[in-house]
Amino acid sequence: MNEQASLLVQNMEQAWRLFIKEGVINDDVVKPGIARSWRRCYKQKKPGVNISDRELRQRQIKNRILIDISKPVIKDLVNIHNLHMHSFSIMLMDSDGVVNYRINYGNDIVTLGHHCNETHCGTSGPALALADGVGTEVTGYEHIRPKAHHWHTIGVPIHDRENRVAGALALLNTTGQCRPFTMQTVSLAAYLIEARLLQQELLMNVSSSIMDGMPQAAMLVNEEGTVVSANKTCFHLFQTTPEKLIGNTLTNSLVSEPPCFFATYLQQESPFYLPIKNIADRNDFKQICRIDRRTIELEHDNLLFMFTFNTLNQQMANQLLEKPDAFAGLIGHNQDFLRVVDYARKAARLASNVLIEGESGTGKELMAHAIHQQSGRKGRFIAINCGAIPSELLNSELFGYEDGAFTGARKGGNPGKIELAHGGSLFLDEIGEMPLPMQVSLLRVLEDKTVTRIGGKDSRKYDVRIITATNRDLWQEVKRGNFREDLFYRLNVVNIKLQPLRDRKDDIPLLAEYLLRKCCSQNELENVEFGHDIIDILCDYDWPGNIRQLQNVIESSLVLATEGLITTDMLPYYIIERNTTVEKFRSAKLYEIEQAVIKEILTRNSGNISQSAKDLGITRKTLYNKIKQIEGI
Repeated sequence: MNEQASLLVQNMEQAWRLFIKEGVINDDVVKPGIARSWRRCYKQKKPGVNISDRELRQRQIKNRILIDISKPVIKDLVNIHNLHMHSFSIMLMDSDGVVNYRINYGNDIVTLGHHCNETHCGTSGPALALADGVGTEVTGYEHIRPKAHHWHTIGVPIHDRENRVAGALALLNTTGQCRPFTMQTVSLAAYLIEARLLQQELLMNVSSSIMDGMPQAAMLVNEEGTVVSANKTCFHLFQTTPEKLIGNTLTNSLVSEPPCFFATYLQQESPFYLPIKNIADRNDFKQICRIDRRTIELEHDNLLFMFTFNTLNQQMANQLLEKPDAFAGLIGHNQDFLRVVDYARKAARLASNVLIEGESGTGKELMAHAIHQQSGRKGRFIAINCGAIPSELLNSELFGYEDGAFTGARKGGNPGKIELAHGGSLFLDEIGEMPLPMQVSLLRVLEDKTVTRIGGKDSRKYDVRIITATNRDLWQEVKRGNFREDLFYRLNVVNIKLQPLRDRKDDIPLLAEYLLRKCCSQNELENVEFGHDIIDILCDYDWPGNIRQLQNVIESSLVLATEGLITTDMLPYYIIERNTTVEKFRSAKLYEIEQAVIKEILTRNSGNISQSAKDLGITRKTLYNKIKQIEGI
C-alpha cells in the first residue's frame, strides 16, 4: 500500500472511531451514501442474522425464476474471481436482502438464508444497493461493523419490469480490496441477470395472456417440474388458489398407480393421460385428463413447458384407469435413463425374453414388473430370487412336484412357479446365482416350453415370458465357466442396463422429492420438506446402495423430522462425513488434497509403507519422498 492510500485508510479509521464514540460524521472523509447508512445504523441493535430453513425454502420457491437465471452468471463470476482472491463469496439476494443462492470460495461466512440488509448486517455494499437502489462498493472502515474492517463488499440491485428492486447481486472479499474493475464486472453480471429476467417476465406475460384465452386448463412448468404460471381454468380444475399451485411440483395433485411425479413427464412423448385430484381437499375425487405438452425454448438453454389439460368422458376415463402407464413409477429425467425406459416400453409389447442388468438397488424388479404390466399379458407376474433359495429346493420351486415325490412333500403335490406364471411373466432375480445343474433344466424349458413336475411323468406346455435380472457381469460369468453360454444367449434377447445412481445424479433431486412424498403418504404424515442444503448434500454422495439406499435414508430421516423439516443433523453420519470431505477438498489446493489422501491411507494401513504404496498405486520410493515433504508425518 502506498503512502497516500495508507493515509486515506488512517483518516477513514479516525472518522469511524469519531462516529462510533460521539455520533459525529466527518463529511470531508466519509462519502455521503456511507454517512447516510451510518446514521441509519447508529447504535442499532443487531437482530438474528439467519432465517429458518422453512422460510428460506418458501423464498426460494417464490424466487425460482430469478435463481435459475442467475446461477450460470454467478458461476461465471466465480471462474473469473477465484484466480484473484483467496476468500470470497458471490451471493444472490432477494428484495429483503436474504441470500437465496451463493457460492463461497475459501470461507463460510455467508450461508443460505443469511440477512445482508442494513438492519441485520449494518453498512455494506449489498445493504446500500438494496437501500438506495444503486450499485455500491464499500471498503475497510466504511463498514460500520468492526469485523468487516478488512472486507471489500459490492452490491448491485436487480430490477424487475416495473423498476422495483427484485434482488441484488453481491460480492464479499474478506482478504482486502478487490482488483480494479471488479465493481464494473459485478455490475455487468447484474445487468445481464436483469435483462434475462425482463425477457423471462415478458415471455411469461405473453404466455399467461395466451393461456387466459384458452378454453382448457393450462400451466407453465419449468425444467424442475415447478409450476410458474397457470390460468383460471387450471385453478378451477385443481380446486386451488394461485398461492397453493404456483411453486408446487404437483406431487400430491397428480395421482397414478404407482404414484408418479409430474416432472417425469417433462420428457415423455405428448400426449399422455393421468388421473388427477384437487389440491384443496384430500378426498378420493379423480378426474382423468389428456395432457398435451409444448416446449418453449428460451435463451441460454433454458426451457419452459406449457401443459394443457382436457378432461375425458367417463367411458374413456374408465378404459384408461384399467390400464395406466406401467412405467410411471420409474422416476427420472436423465436422458440416458429415459432412453432405457423408452426401449423397455417398446420391448414390453414383444414376447421376447429380457435380461435386466444393474447394481443392487437400481430398480430391476420394478422395471421387470413394468414390462409385464405394459405387455398386456393376462397371466400373473411371478418372482423368484435364485440366490435366496437353497439349490436343492430350487428345482421344486420352479417345476413343482407330485404327491409323494420326496419326504415332506405336500399332500396332493404343489405347482411350480412356471405353472403359476402361465400366460404371464416369470421373473428370475439374481439369475447369476443359479447353480449349473438348474441352468440345464431351465434351458430345456426355454427350448420347448414344457415342464415336468418332480416325481411326475407327464409334461405340460406353458406360455411364460422369462424376465431375468442380475447384479453381476453375466458375460464374465460365462467366461469363468459359472454360467452356460447357450443359456446366456437364450435369456439375453432384450438387454436392459440400469445405470447406478451415481451416473444419474441429475435425477437425485427428483427422486428424493418423490420418495419423500411417497413415504409421507404411506405413513399418513403431513407434508415434510427438505432443509435448504439437504438436496446438495444428497447429490454429492455416490450412493453405493443406489435408489434403495436413498429411500432408506429418507425413511430414517423422517423418524426425526418431528417439526416437518429434514435437516442436516438427521442424515446418517457417513453421508455428512462424505459431504464435509468434499467441501474441504473443493477449496483445497492440489498438494493439500494429495497430502490428505496420503495421511488417510497411511492411517488406514497403520503406517505400513508397502501396503500404502500399493493402495496409492505408486512405488515405495515415491511414497517415502512424498512423506518427507509432508509436515507432521
